[in-house]
Amino acid sequence: MVNKLIGKDKKNLLKTAVFSGIAVLFLQFVYFPKAAEVKRLSAENKKMKTDIAELYNFAGGQDNLKDNIIKMRDYAATLRSAFPSIKEASNVIKQLNEEARAINVNVISVKPGDLFEYKDMLGSQLKIFNYSCKSMPISLSVEARYQALGDFLHKIESGMGPIICVNKVEMRKDINILPKIRADIELNASVLGE
Repeated sequence: MVNKLIGKDKKNLLKTAVFSGIAVLFLQFVYFPKAAEVKRLSAENKKMKTDIAELYNFAGGQDNLKDNIIKMRDYAATLRSAFPSIKEASNVIKQLNEEARAINVNVISVKPGDLFEYKDMLGSQLKIFNYSCKSMPISLSVEARYQALGDFLHKIESGMGPIICVNKVEMRKDINILPKIRADIELNASVLGE
């Protein structure tokens, strides 16, 4: 009888060991990989929902999402075309001369400076549409009446978009050209490079 009990305990112990082994194999090869996959897919689903919500917040609601994305793409294309490439930097000077002539501002001299790269607050090179953004300083000397000079400066700052900004204007009277004044204008023109 003792042998029967020992044999029965061995069988129960063997059954328990086999069941435990099967459970461990099941957990290791089926449950844990599937649980990890479910966790990964849940995180991916949560990220996609967040991205879609951000897109709706950025581009508008679901009803007019397509139209808003088209408008934003057109705006981006317009913005990109507003920044000339380095090869077209001379066109900025030509455009300035044309604007001046149209408002009766006499451009005496134009001195473009060397290009330098714009940097962000961390010191990294600023990029627009994967092109490096560079600045071309321009010094203009002009003669004009006060009103024409004001109109010219306003047109540069408001009409020429983001590509040109006025940094400094120094005006002085010259009795030889009255009622006009002379002005030295320092500008920065933004251009895109490789």
